[in-house]
Amino acid sequence: MTDPIKVVCFGVGVIGSSVARTIIQSKDWIEIVGAIDVDPAKLGKDLGQVVGTQTTCGVSISSNVEKVLTETRPDIVIHTTSSSFQKTFPELKKIAECKSNIISSCEELSYPYVVDKRLSQELDAVAKKHDVSILGTGINPGFLMDVLPIVLTAPCLEIRSIHVARQMNAANRRIPFQKKIGVGATSEEFRRSIRDGTISGHVGLKQSISMLADAIGWPIDEVIIGEPEPVVLDHRVSSEWKTVEPGMVAGIKQAATGLVGGRPLIKYDFHAYIGAEEEYDQVEIDGVPVVSFRSNPCVNGDSGTVAILINIIPRVIEAPPGLVTMRDLALPSARNVRVPI
Repeated sequence: MTDPIKVVCFGVGVIGSSVARTIIQSKDWIEIVGAIDVDPAKLGKDLGQVVGTQTTCGVSISSNVEKVLTETRPDIVIHTTSSSFQKTFPELKKIAECKSNIISSCEELSYPYVVDKRLSQELDAVAKKHDVSILGTGINPGFLMDVLPIVLTAPCLEIRSIHVARQMNAANRRIPFQKKIGVGATSEEFRRSIRDGTISGHVGLKQSISMLADAIGWPIDEVIIGEPEPVVLDHRVSSEWKTVEPGMVAGIKQAATGLVGGRPLIKYDFHAYIGAEEEYDQVEIDGVPVVSFRSNPCVNGDSGTVAILINIIPRVIEAPPGLVTMRDLALPSARNVRVPI
């Protein structure tokens, strides 16, 4: 039997806590050897108790990144702090300098060169210097709207256009996500929040379209990201966190288009709102042959992200040094899943 893979959890928020809890409770091929967070209320406490396992795991949460990483020497760090590449860059660089591989849930890191080429090149150089691999991934971006459609193009001899859509009932998602999409706001409050950046819409549309286009060899002229629009219903809907009255914002809808040779050949639609009557993930490829895929209900974004972050660990450890993306890795899959009794 091989030794467990040693992991440090960097970020003990909602997703980071779910990752840690899942590993502690059901992933005996992984050992958490350290935990990092900046929240004063969590520092010095046992990770197991903080993430809700009802028991201790012997790992205390610390804010000292270098100390944790140099003392524990993890095989990989699971990083879950921010959607912004620029905000997470100093953290990622420090982790790499401590010679640890990285999997991050940072959405902009899923295809970082279209966000900031200079920072991407710098991070790639740091990773190669210290012989580590860095990956940004999750359920979306990272799988549903990029890796999945890329795989679905495999049987195509010709492709004329691609349409990718995702619709979810946001009541099934974590509270920070519901807040991020403006649940419970007025339409004016929603639009004001869009202007001041409080509501950003779905982060990852540009990354997903660019990854898909690059994979099939289509040179993208431009990715046009539509402004997030409020979804307003004429009836009351609710989640465990919020009741949304008629006329209030239940969530968002957003579209994006990839122009190839001046033509809109890649189209994306993202809808997330409380009360969505139907949930689905859909990929339609107009080509030879035609490919049509639809998953109903849609894949849950929270549990799906946790699964991707855990299951991709061996692939990142095996990857060549540098800043990599999901399309650079061997085919992902579930890992060491228990056989049903």
